[in-house]
Amino acid sequence: MSHKGIEKRHVLFLDAATPLFYIAINDLQKGIVANRQYDHATIKGEALLSVVKEMFDETGLTIHSVAYLCTTKGPGSLTGLRISMSILKTMAQILNIPIVCLPTLYALECSFKSKEVTIEQRIMTCLTARKNSYYVRFSGTEEGCFEQISSQMFHEAVKNDSICVWAKGLSPAGLCDKETVDSVIIGLNPKIIFELCESRYLKKDFFNYIECVPEYAGKSVAERNFENKKSRM
Repeated sequence: MSHKGIEKRHVLFLDAATPLFYIAINDLQKGIVANRQYDHATIKGEALLSVVKEMFDETGLTIHSVAYLCTTKGPGSLTGLRISMSILKTMAQILNIPIVCLPTLYALECSFKSKEVTIEQRIMTCLTARKNSYYVRFSGTEEGCFEQISSQMFHEAVKNDSICVWAKGLSPAGLCDKETVDSVIIGLNPKIIFELCESRYLKKDFFNYIECVPEYAGKSVAERNFENKKSRM
């Protein structure tokens, strides 16, 4: 079956950098036509591709109408990033379309919209990392900037920031009720993600399936164990 002549007017957002899986389809003329979120207890990451197919079937769309793909590139869940990137890179190669990537912490910060935020207030966006450490991004810095800080450094940092934004499912108990900081828990906002990605796409700020790589912000336990084993050989 020939797919020539099919209008490329849809965008697929697939993300697994945080504890929630996000899948959304956007019509560049009409807006979001399908939007789902799952936690890791509901479905396994390996099932994401079948969910994508199901969403296209239910909306009567064809995957060949997708103009480009979008996601966040990390830091975040090592397993989630690998799964989502593998799916997107495969789709990008088969469909010959690009991938638009956003830094995960920047995407979370942009997803946080509050009328109470003033220009003077600084936002610290946070993700839980490994071994009692946190990935943090401070508003006003370059969009790709973030730090991995210890628990002790985190407690010092929250004293100086007005608002602390946590990804849904990644807020440690006891850290969202500090008197020194206002804390909110949010998820990625597909509408805002699509707007940010469309702006990049129009400026040709995107990647092909080879160039697109996740930002792990560190090696996994398996990688470190493999390297240690190799060094002892």
